[in-house]
Amino acid sequence: MSQPKQPTLDEVVRAGRMFEQRMRSAQASLDRALVTGRSADGTVVVLANGLGQLKAVQVSPTVFDGRDVAALQNAITESIRAAAANAAVLAREKMGPVEINLH
Repeated sequence: MSQPKQPTLDEVVRAGRMFEQRMRSAQASLDRALVTGRSADGTVVVLANGLGQLKAVQVSPTVFDGRDVAALQNAITESIRAAAANAAVLAREKMGPVEINLH
């Protein structure tokens, strides 16, 4: 029974460069992608890129009618968490398991 052939140093380096290029391409794609997160009541929408960088927050004017600060704060928090979860799903699809933090 013969042993499997070990890769040469050139093959390992080439494979490493190919992997690096795939990761750079995936990262660039995630940087251009937009994901959204919505609050449960739909009054707040957060836009982030696929890397989890916050791009915009949209607030429905109806939230000001009730003047409920706690509800608005909760809606913003829900939206940010949803956007982060959506960014993580997209990143996993492109790159494999990663952790997303909105900043």
